[in-house]
Amino acid sequence: MRYLHSYTLLFSALLLLLPGCESMPGIEKSSLVELNRTARELQTAATSADPCEVPDALLGKLISGIDAIRNKAVSQEEKNLVKAYANLLATYHDGIVVCTASRKLAQPFLPKGRIYVFQELDPIVLKYGLSTDSHVYEPTGVKWRSIPADSIKVIWERAENQLKNIENMVKYS
Repeated sequence: MRYLHSYTLLFSALLLLLPGCESMPGIEKSSLVELNRTARELQTAATSADPCEVPDALLGKLISGIDAIRNKAVSQEEKNLVKAYANLLATYHDGIVVCTASRKLAQPFLPKGRIYVFQELDPIVLKYGLSTDSHVYEPTGVKWRSIPADSIKVIWERAENQLKNIENMVKYS
């Protein structure tokens, strides 16, 4: 009888422990390590001497990395992490749009150190609260706006903060 009690206790303990031993669905840590490495490389490129030279290959790698983990996210914590990476990607995209705009138009009427606010820049200007100057093109009286050329720094700083938050989410999950 004593052995039966011991076996019952052992069997009960095994039943409680076994579910923790099986492979649980979710995001693999190796995927997160690679995704974080790619995001770090992007941030390094964005804060380099030429912040507008962000390699397309790294952006593509970040996109495919996010897509790879998106469907594997099971818990709310994992879903929040995927959303954080998607927001980081959107921030990088916004930075690239501003960089493209800074190189797009170098007209004589554009003051030095300013970026013309095209229609595609309006949502980005609002999203990041970028300061604008209003101008009037004297020959035609057309009103237009510009942002400082260093506005890209605001966006890259936001990306840096988002990346730090992601790293903390991964670290403490």
